[in-house]
Amino acid sequence: MKKIILIYIIISLWSYGYDYPYTDPYLATVLATPTKDMAPFKNTNFKEIKLNLKNEKAPPNLWYLDGFRFGLMAQDHEAPLIFLLAGTGSKYNSNKMLTMSRILYQNGFSVIMLPTSFDYNFIISASKTHAPGFLEKDSNEIYNIMRLALSKVKDKIQYKETYVTGYSLGGTIALAVGEIDSRKKYFNFERIISINPTVSLYDSAKLLDHLLDDNIKTEEELDQLLQKIILGIMQYSQENGRMKIDETAIYSLFKKLNMDDDELKVLIGIAFRFVAIDVNYISDLMTKSGMYTDPNKKLTKFQSMSEYYSAVNYSNFQNYIDRIGFKTYKKLDHTLTMEKMIEYSSLKYIEPYLKSAENIAVITNEDELILTPDNLKYLKNTMGNRIKIYPYGGHCGNIFYKDNVTFMIDYLKRGEL
Repeated sequence: MKKIILIYIIISLWSYGYDYPYTDPYLATVLATPTKDMAPFKNTNFKEIKLNLKNEKAPPNLWYLDGFRFGLMAQDHEAPLIFLLAGTGSKYNSNKMLTMSRILYQNGFSVIMLPTSFDYNFIISASKTHAPGFLEKDSNEIYNIMRLALSKVKDKIQYKETYVTGYSLGGTIALAVGEIDSRKKYFNFERIISINPTVSLYDSAKLLDHLLDDNIKTEEELDQLLQKIILGIMQYSQENGRMKIDETAIYSLFKKLNMDDDELKVLIGIAFRFVAIDVNYISDLMTKSGMYTDPNKKLTKFQSMSEYYSAVNYSNFQNYIDRIGFKTYKKLDHTLTMEKMIEYSSLKYIEPYLKSAENIAVITNEDELILTPDNLKYLKNTMGNRIKIYPYGGHCGNIFYKDNVTFMIDYLKRGEL
């Protein structure tokens, strides 16, 4: 009994003064931060900028994704420049990216907004392998894109110092590009802050797959739930004037669909499963692996997608790694093993840098959904006094909460945790 009371006291003291409203990690992930509790920002406009890279063109049925796109919010005076890297599957102009960019802009930064390596515009136009998921390779490709993006907009910004941040997968890649720059010294980042990063892409992929797979009993049940969600998205799209299946649209259905706790886990799982389905299809198409599509079939601009999505059939991240990702990299390096790929898709491959770099910091939550207990322990041990862990907030649920934003901005401007 004394132990239980002691634990309760410790938890109470630990979370004292932190008033983020959702202590359930799944609820926090879906509902994020109520408007009244968010850090202030203005709806600043951004410029979309297109890079015409030398990679192969988009297939005819994905013609609208030709050319790599990123965003810019530029101050009209000299200001620190920060690169913002998106989370898993997010575009540079997703809802989270726009909100974070506007917060950074509000606090005096010019912002270059880049998508994740799992975004299909990146897979098609920026990736040489067209197969994301190998962290070492992805981060080198993103580092190269950062250089090209900066070169493209240099006449539009005035800056002396550069920074980098990102959330979720973008937080992981922010640390990885920091390690690259510590050797190549092109940007000489003043500071790097990683928000809710994954430690191991492989571990996080399994966790996200299981959110859906462990809470759905049959394929028929999944079909019914997907129909329910798609109908909800159609309604959401009519209200918002556009059809967009992304995590914002999916999570917005929570209140309307009256979901219980198990369905809430499924909802999060489905948001990430849509990313996995896209990656399975587009990477298969671009690598010509023949796993889901006939590489010899001539595609047309208005190609029906039904047969391809039927072949993909709700494939998850694990399917992608096994069927396409690993095989693609194995062709480039015949000595590659799955164990080595997993190792180099984890922050552990840059551990010496993580332990020694004084200009990096990590922000995460004790109840983070994409970290195993061992992953969280690894971050604590590796980062030491350069990590801030909030008691709750789920996966990126609290990133716009006023206390979190104040902490992030203080670190970026003063380098103090």
